[in-house]
Amino acid sequence: MRWFDVFARLAGWPEARRPQEPIGFPIAILSFDRPHYLRRTLNSLRSQIGETDHVVLFQDGSWNPKSRRIKADSRDIERCISIFRRIIPWGEIRQAPENLGIALNYERAERHLFEARGAEKALFLEDDLVLSPNYLGVIQQLLAIAEQDHRIGYVSAYGNLWASQSEQQARWHDLIPMHENWGAATTRRAWLAERPFRQAYLALVQSCDYSERDHAAIKAFYAGRGWATGITSQDAARWVACLERGEVRVSSFACHARYIGKHGEHFTPRQFKASRLGNTVMFRGSLPDLKGPTDQQISDWLGTEQARFQGTGQPFYRGHGQ
Repeated sequence: MRWFDVFARLAGWPEARRPQEPIGFPIAILSFDRPHYLRRTLNSLRSQIGETDHVVLFQDGSWNPKSRRIKADSRDIERCISIFRRIIPWGEIRQAPENLGIALNYERAERHLFEARGAEKALFLEDDLVLSPNYLGVIQQLLAIAEQDHRIGYVSAYGNLWASQSEQQARWHDLIPMHENWGAATTRRAWLAERPFRQAYLALVQSCDYSERDHAAIKAFYAGRGWATGITSQDAARWVACLERGEVRVSSFACHARYIGKHGEHFTPRQFKASRLGNTVMFRGSLPDLKGPTDQQISDWLGTEQARFQGTGQPFYRGHGQ
């Protein structure tokens, strides 16, 4: 029994879905130089998948030829590959020959799954999200909803990361709008629909080291389309792409994952503390029976998101964007 299974049992979480048949979609793991995080993510995933499930590690490289900088210790990258091979020995490994940065690593992951493999839907996990035993089961339900309702662009199951256990028990069947794109899944249809916008964004970052991207140019790009945001990350491009198509991003209310990325490309310990993400309590109930959002919910969520990205709304959560 793996340590995560022991911990889950002691914590009172439900037993993970034991894979009897394929989950129905491929899983991309986006990794760079945090083997200590990756191990926790993969251990939380392992008991929810089987050898018939297609899991691919998209491992970024160390040397960035654009900035001519070594972005990571090559030993950490080798550790990430070794950890993946040990925990998911049947999985596929696609190691980048150089440092791509998170935006282009996502781009190659998405193109591999949706173009090369022709997947109709897929889940994308970075190396800093610990999943509850129900995570994939909830994602299966949410993807089924998104396939029927084309107003939904992305789904995730991390839920309300600040809700108490009692709040989650009271609202475990509810849906809420997503904030970050952590542990997000999408359909090929939605991915194709946002390609023109995403390609315009990628044109602004693909010729440079992502961590040295031209923030002013990206903000001007958004302003030229009527949006006012100072967030220049590749995730923000997804948020705005959804808005321009009138699509929402949906999560369960119950918290089926815990974010651990205190150190990373877009997060610092200061932000992590300000956001109170270390206090997350994961849901300890069984799988919910989720229904799609109502027309009114979608209208309200879109209105809130539009105000946020036109400069008159509130941030996603305390500390976000700082």
